[in-house]
Amino acid sequence: MRFARILPAALLGAAACAPAGPPASGVNPRLHIVDPPAGRALTENFPPPREPTEPVRRAVFDAINRDRAAEGRASVAWDEGAARVAESFCAAQISEKTRGHFLRDGVPPYARTGLAGVFGYQAENSAAWSTTSPTFPDTPMDLALGAHRSMLAETPPEDGHRLTMLDPLATHVGVGWAMAGGRFQIAQEFLARGLDRLTLATDPSAKALRVSGAARSPLRLDFVTIAREPLPARLTREEANAHTSYKYPAAAEAYVAEGRVQMRVSGMVTLDKIHLGRDRDFSFTFAPTEPGLFTIVFWVSRKGDDRPRPGGSAVVRAEA
Repeated sequence: MRFARILPAALLGAAACAPAGPPASGVNPRLHIVDPPAGRALTENFPPPREPTEPVRRAVFDAINRDRAAEGRASVAWDEGAARVAESFCAAQISEKTRGHFLRDGVPPYARTGLAGVFGYQAENSAAWSTTSPTFPDTPMDLALGAHRSMLAETPPEDGHRLTMLDPLATHVGVGWAMAGGRFQIAQEFLARGLDRLTLATDPSAKALRVSGAARSPLRLDFVTIAREPLPARLTREEANAHTSYKYPAAAEAYVAEGRVQMRVSGMVTLDKIHLGRDRDFSFTFAPTEPGLFTIVFWVSRKGDDRPRPGGSAVVRAEA
C-alpha cells in the first residue's frame, strides 16, 4: 500500500508583516477534546534500545535492515510501541475481514498510531495473504518474509512499499502479524523519531491541550504544523478495502517560537506560540475551535541545516 508524505514549504524569514491571527475566534462551549481524555497526561519517551524476541518479527526486522544497508541506508531501531500498534491492527483486520490501511472505524493510520500514544512520524506498509483452505501450507515465517520480498521488489511508479522501507528519514520500525481463518496479515510501522519526550495533557475543562517535550540532541524544534480533518466516519468493508494508499493531511496552521513574529511557514497561518526552554525543551497550548481530528507534526533540524524534517506527530480528537 502506498504512503505519501506532505512536506510544507521551507520556513521563511524576514517577512515584511506580522503573522495573521487565528483562523477562527471564540470558543464553542459544546466542543470538547475527547482524546487525550480530560485530566490525563499522555507521555512517551524516546524508546530504549531493544531487540524483537518473537521469531517472525525478528526475521522481518533483520531483513529490513539488511535491505536498507544494501541500498546505503542507515539501519532502523526496533520500536516496541509501533509493534504493538501493528499487531493490534493486523488482528483487527482479520477479525473484520478487511485489508489495506484502514479498519472499519475509519481512523487513518497515522491517527491510529498517535492516539495509541506512539508519537513518531508514521509510515505504514501492509500486506495480506489468503487461502481457501482452512490453513496455509506455508509457515508464518515464510509468509512474512515472502510479503517483505514482494514489497521490496516493487518498481516505479508502483513502488510505495519499497520507498517506505528505504526511507532515509525513518529511524525506527515495529512489525506485527496475525494469522487465522485462511488469512495472514502483516504490517510494518516505520517511524521518524526526533523527540526525546512528548507529553499531551488535556485540561480539566477539556477545552485546551498542553503540549510539552524536548527535541533529541543534536536536533532542535523549528516549528509545528497543525492539520484538521473531519471526524472519522464508519466504513463498510468494501470502503475500507478501497483505501490502498493514504497520506498525512495538509496543514493550514503553524506555530513558531515566541517572539519570532517575522518567521512564517509558507502557505499557512503562522503564530508565535511555542515557548522554548533549556536543553531543547518546548511547550505550547492548542485549543481546537471545531470538531475534527487534528494532526500536529513536529519539524526538527540540526544546527546549520536549513531544511527541517518531521521528527514526530500527535493526534487530538475534538467532538461537539
